[in-house]
Amino acid sequence: MEQGRVWKVGSQQKLALQQVEFWDGVESERSLTEGEMELKRETKEVFKKWVLLEETHWRQMSRELWLKEEDKNTGFFHQMANAHRRNNSMEKIKINGRWLEEEQEVREGVVNAFQQLLSEEPAWKADIEGLNLQRLNHIEAEGLEQPFTEEETHAALMGMNGDKAPGPDGFTVAFWQSC
Repeated sequence: MEQGRVWKVGSQQKLALQQVEFWDGVESERSLTEGEMELKRETKEVFKKWVLLEETHWRQMSRELWLKEEDKNTGFFHQMANAHRRNNSMEKIKINGRWLEEEQEVREGVVNAFQQLLSEEPAWKADIEGLNLQRLNHIEAEGLEQPFTEEETHAALMGMNGDKAPGPDGFTVAFWQSC
């Protein structure tokens, strides 16, 4: 989640908390009507959603699967997440026996090294001649061309780990699972 989205989650969470506190204040002065009770319940659900999104963001930043529910939102948790971000930098690298230390030099060195690796002719190629591969019959082949059903898609979505990094739309799997 980029910085703008983190801010949005925080501000939405704060707004939802203010609404919960508003309904708590009204309820302390008088009994709530059924409609107001429903609004208060919905407001609490919205607040809970934003809290869970923030926790998911920090879990993703930590990149530690062992940091689970018992560690949520602790100082230790945030220190680990920020430490990982600091450690994901490359201050220097040795390429072809030469140390590169300047940021631009490191970038260019890494790019050039990978370009060289990817442009070389491979020393060997995979050979599948000796493999006994089974062929699909006509019905199985047609089944591969069928569109996915809504049920198959839903089952796949619900079977995914919700704490993984967000997709290109910026939403995590946990967000889509909660919809």
